[in-house]
Amino acid sequence: MAKAAIKKRARKAAARKKTVKATAKPKTKPAPKGPLYLTEADVQRLVTVKDAIATLELMFETWPDPATSNLPRQRAQIGKGSFNLMGAAWGASEIFGLKAYYGAPGGRFHVLFYSSRDGSLKAMIEADHLGRMRTGAASGLATKILANPHARTLGVIGGGRQALTQVAAVCAVRKIETVRVFTRTAEHREAFAKEIERKLRVAAEPVATGEAAIGDADVAITITKSAEPVLRANWLKSGVHVNAAGANSASRREVDAETVLRATVRATDQVAQARAEAGEYRELIAAGRLQWQDIVELGDILTEKVPGRRGPADITLFKSLGIALEDIAFADLIWRRAVERGIGKAMP
Repeated sequence: MAKAAIKKRARKAAARKKTVKATAKPKTKPAPKGPLYLTEADVQRLVTVKDAIATLELMFETWPDPATSNLPRQRAQIGKGSFNLMGAAWGASEIFGLKAYYGAPGGRFHVLFYSSRDGSLKAMIEADHLGRMRTGAASGLATKILANPHARTLGVIGGGRQALTQVAAVCAVRKIETVRVFTRTAEHREAFAKEIERKLRVAAEPVATGEAAIGDADVAITITKSAEPVLRANWLKSGVHVNAAGANSASRREVDAETVLRATVRATDQVAQARAEAGEYRELIAAGRLQWQDIVELGDILTEKVPGRRGPADITLFKSLGIALEDIAFADLIWRRAVERGIGKAMP
């Protein structure tokens, strides 16, 4: 990469880091000494989806730092669920850490992160809401850099615990005027549409089919755990951007093969993790219809290493997996806010 481009990227990253830090409020009381324990309620008080988008943008911009690395998720089957473990180091903030959780009803989520200067533990953070916001933020960032600027209509398939932050993140980066929602039951989709209107102040309409939700959308979201596609290529209009954000297992797929093949940009958080988890990509590559070289990382689009949308008629696709580096970067912001505001409890 040319020296001028590297310097430009460094200036952008430095400016963004200042912006993220500047959103913090003044300290309200002395922070506990030593490592902090932060609860789900603390996280909700300290940060928003917009904070998460800004943090992920900075993180992806600075990923080329040689001190930054991401370890793809590992899973161990335990009972009716799985133990999930993922780790990362972020050179720009001199931190490293891990996220661990049990993937089953009632499972708990935690992030532990440390200083790479001296190895000291900075915090242990309950990470359910942290994860919801960072997953939404990844879709928001993908929408920011890939969706058409004039996007006004959002279609959503799925209405579970991750769905609201997906909608909030897209609304944070585009002037969405209408959200159309489809879930499997009429009662659920009506309730979700009302929640969107109440919490996000955006008009939301429950619809009876996935096609009705997606057919006129400028941006589409799938946020389900489906093993079979819930979105079909023949529903998509020209120029739509798709965030496939729900399934992160090789055995699941939310969009059909033709959606992947029609896309002019096929992006993901990290190709190394996609090789293990992105069912939609893996299936086509195994069949010889696609190659891993056809899949690009969100950070490479952001830093202009590879092209993004080439024209208004392009269909673009972001296959969201959720990576540890996103969690650790966001945890760092949460910890800094907690220290500044005197929030959290000291760990023994």
